[in-house]
Formats: sequence, C-alpha cells, structure tokens
Amino acid sequence: MSAGVPGRGVLPVRLRRTLAQAPALLVLAGLPAVHPAPGAAPGAVIGAVIGAAGSPSVVVCAGYAACGARGHSSHGYPARGAAAYWRMIAGNECTNYVAYVEATVFRAPEPAYLLGNAGQWAATAAAHGVVVNNQPSPGAVAEWDGGAPGMGPAGHVAVVEQVGPRDRYIVISQQHIGSDPDGYDWTRINAGFPASSWQEWPDHFIHFQGRAGAAAGYFNPRTATFRLQAVPGQQAGATRFRRGAPGAVPLIGDWDGTGTDGTGTYDPATGWFHLRDSPSGGPSSKAFRFGPRGMVPLAGNWDGRGGTGVGYYAPKTGTFHLRNRLSAGRARYTFKLGPPGMIPLAGDWTGSGATGVGFYNPRTGWFHLRQHLSAGRARFVFRFGPRGMKPVAGNWAGGRRDGIGFYNPRTGWFHLRSALSAGRASEQFRFGPPGMVPLAGNWRAG
Repeated sequence: MSAGVPGRGVLPVRLRRTLAQAPALLVLAGLPAVHPAPGAAPGAVIGAVIGAAGSPSVVVCAGYAACGARGHSSHGYPARGAAAYWRMIAGNECTNYVAYVEATVFRAPEPAYLLGNAGQWAATAAAHGVVVNNQPSPGAVAEWDGGAPGMGPAGHVAVVEQVGPRDRYIVISQQHIGSDPDGYDWTRINAGFPASSWQEWPDHFIHFQGRAGAAAGYFNPRTATFRLQAVPGQQAGATRFRRGAPGAVPLIGDWDGTGTDGTGTYDPATGWFHLRDSPSGGPSSKAFRFGPRGMVPLAGNWDGRGGTGVGYYAPKTGTFHLRNRLSAGRARYTFKLGPPGMIPLAGDWTGSGATGVGFYNPRTGWFHLRQHLSAGRARFVFRFGPRGMKPVAGNWAGGRRDGIGFYNPRTGWFHLRSALSAGRASEQFRFGPPGMVPLAGNWRAG
C-alpha cells in the first residue's frame, strides 16, 4: 500500500505488518491463508479460515504465481509495474497498481489532475465530477481513508474484482501488502463487520469512466449457452442465457446498428442464421438461410455503413462469402484468401470503420489479416501464441482498430493483444471452463 503526495505521485508506506511482525498463522490444509486483524490472537485465524462469511476478510490467493494458478489475473502488472501510471510512483505501490488496472484493463483516461495520497483519491475524484459512492461494482476503485485500521495515515486503494449477491461481499485485488509474496493478493471482504476489523469494508467506491471496448465471452456448444462478461477481463456479473440448440455455432454482431452487440447462432445442419438484437435469451429478431450447409459463419460491417452483416467461410475451398443485408440472397463479396481448412476471422484491422477478414492457421499459430474484401496478400502476418489455439478478434483497447487474441481450449485462458504483431499479450485471464467457443463484443448498453 502507499501514500501519495500531490505533484509527486505516491510514497511507499507499509500498511500491513510483515510476516516477521505478525502473529503466527495457523493454516488448515486445503483452505486459504487468512491475515489476522491487527492485534488479533493467533487462534482467531482458525475461525476466520473455517467460514468466509463469518470473518471480516479472507485472502483468496497471495502472490502473482499463486493467484495466476487459481485463475485470478494480476492483469500483467508483474511485467509492467516498473512504469508509472497516472503519475504514481512505480513498483510495489497500491496506487500505481490501481492506476495501471484502471488505465489498461478498464480503459479509464488518465485524470488531468493529481489524485494525491491513496486516502485522498475519493475526495479528489469527487471534486472533479467522478462518481464516488458506497455502491461497489466490478472495476470500481475501493478506497480506505487515512487512519483506517491497518492502513496508516496515507490510506489505501484496491480494485474491485467481484461483487457478491446483494453486495454481501466484494473481492478485491491489491498491491503493497507486506506479508504477501510480491506484495500482492486477492481478498474477499464481507459486509457488516465493525469498522475496526481487518480488512474492513472500504470507505468509498470510485467509479472512473472507462472507454468503450470489447469484452470476452464464451459459448458452450453442448448446452447452447452463452456467457458474456459484464466488464472486460472480469468474471463477476457475467450474463448467462441459452440460445439455439446444441451443436449450433455462435455469432456476435450489431444487427440493429445501435452500437451494442446482439447474439446469434448458425445451424450448420440447415444453413440458417438466427439473430437477436439484444445479448439475451428469447425469440430471434431475424432468421434466414444464407449459403449451403456446413459452413463457418462470420459477422462484420463489410461496407462500413449501418449495422453488421453476415457471411460464411467454406473450409473446403478457403472462400469467403459476405453479405451486407440480414436476409437470404446473394453474397456481395466472394473471394479466396489463404489455403483451405483455416479458421476465419473478421475485424477492423486499420480503423477504417469497415470490417476486414483474415484467417488463423491452427497448425502453425500464424495470423493472416487483410482489410480489403478481395483476394490478395495479407497486410498483417505474424505468429501469436502456440499452435492449436482458438483465435478471437476484438477492440480490446477501445480505439478504432481491432486487436486479436487466442483462447486455449485446454485451460480456458484468454490471451489478448491490441497490436497486430507478435509479442506479449496485453491482457490474459481465465474465463469459463476449457473446451468452449471464445467470443468478443460490446454487449454493454451505451
């Protein structure tokens, strides 16, 4: 955790006792370690471990490696924490970590003003028009005022990762915890405990407004179930509903041109598209047959005007067939790109407003992307990730251009990259079980 000084970012302050200073911890096999409240007797830890709801807080995981192994992302901070974000001091600092996550995961613009110490963030942000209240939400900043138990005079900030039913608990990720490996952990904090508890409920929640960007989701082909993230990279608050029948192929697209993506399915046994304007269960808004059976469906704004059209890829010939209208009829664009048997992709690779296409070679792990809807050379050719992955494309950074990514069907992890080039993932997280069909889109209203 850390303190901050206007004009200087943050100053390192240790807010929780180090392991050498803390009472001995009793950890039961198979249960998470719990940090005692300041001054608590060692025996109090046992009761905290036994029932998460019966204790003020429970550490879900501690350290980058342990959290990653359990599917709790550190959002790439271990590799990028040496840089300063929002003019904070870099490294093992609560303020720099939160600024990093808000900027890179939730795409919040850097404030034009200095936020000050961690315990000053709420008052400073509220004074500049940012929503600050007592209502938690995924992606909000949890803030403790200076002088809160265990926090020190500088206060503390953390990222709200999950919110329990009826706000009964929150799960936070936080940096600069002296007793944790890497100073990092995810902690569940339960509501309704005295303000003197460790780790107590935050004093405020700060809701910085992030830029629009694609969130991830998945489709279970065995149950015809969609699950869509409410916030990019987060599992909390995800929408779940059924559409279509087992064996269907999912589609995401802005069918009505409102800026919010709906969902759909393609039936490979009949060649029919079933589309719904909203990301929810219920009857189809549009249903039609386009092309032969057994194709691979696509969705995109092919001409850069209006809403999303559909298309299909013929795997035996490597041919794309794209249509602007959501109805039966002839394809507007028909061309071959790449060899047969590839996995097709659609995305706005150049920021032109129109959707291009491409393909991923599962045998090599290479992406081949072309903006023009015609045969020819790919403009972007690179390898990203290992072979045999499931590719995905989306506007992760909230700019004009789409990025790419892959989903590992053996682990259920997404690895996303905003740049159309080889390199490290911009964001990686586990969402859902292995063996799903990855999705990306902007299904959040507004």
